[in-house]
Amino acid sequence: MSDYTSTRDGFQRAMEWSLTGPADECMAFVEGVSTPSFYHIMNGQRLEFDQYVDGVKEWRGKVSDYKPTVASFY
Repeated sequence: MSDYTSTRDGFQRAMEWSLTGPADECMAFVEGVSTPSFYHIMNGQRLEFDQYVDGVKEWRGKVSDYKPTVASFY
């Protein structure tokens, strides 16, 4: 996971990986970039692990090309 959270380039790769690839392979992404206590905040609502996986599946079904640009990373 530190490959994706310790540098801007790594974070950008994780963002791209989040929305590329088949929906049925999103579990590999989520497991690769999350921790056991992971949760996601979306529109002010806390999403638990399973809800986040379902959201990634939905996003991957709608997005065909995604190239993120991370301007800053702290």
